[in-house]
Amino acid sequence: MTILPVTYFGPVGWWNKLDVSDSTVFDINENYIKQTYRNRCRILSCNGLLTLSIPVKKVDGNHTLLKNMRIDNNQNWQIRHYRAVLSAYKASAFFDYYIDDIIHIWQKHYDFLADVCIDSYETICNIMDKHYEATFSPSYIIPDKTDIDLRKDEEFDFGPFDEYCQVFSDRFSFFPNLSIIDLLFNNGTSK
Repeated sequence: MTILPVTYFGPVGWWNKLDVSDSTVFDINENYIKQTYRNRCRILSCNGLLTLSIPVKKVDGNHTLLKNMRIDNNQNWQIRHYRAVLSAYKASAFFDYYIDDIIHIWQKHYDFLADVCIDSYETICNIMDKHYEATFSPSYIIPDKTDIDLRKDEEFDFGPFDEYCQVFSDRFSFFPNLSIIDLLFNNGTSK
């Protein structure tokens, strides 16, 4: 069994690990870890790498479980994220094919971070027509010797990464392991 954290439009390496896992459990009962893919994703903008972060409020301080992590909806994060994605990918080859399937993430009201992560995961699975043997943990998972625990491997640098044409390839060399939406908008579902 592979143990993964939930992510907000996780990086390609996170999805690569999901692809090769026979069985995956997403641990939503772990303590929230700040500055991770749990509440952020990286895209390529006209100015280079851009990190989109969902603002959160820790209800129990540093011991807040991920499933209890509340979103700070006083900030207009959804509008900012949508505008950043629009600006970065509107000229990409597959933007028009997939934006209508993804846009609800930035239109729907969410109170909890886990709900956004789960919704983004399910949205991408539907677009890619992927069906994983994955579950969400009912409690904190204590791994045994045969489990692959990737909750602390925050870079998800599970390459090698095949290069594909990115929107700003005239300005930047290839950036691997960006958000799955970078791969999707630039390359479609063929990789």
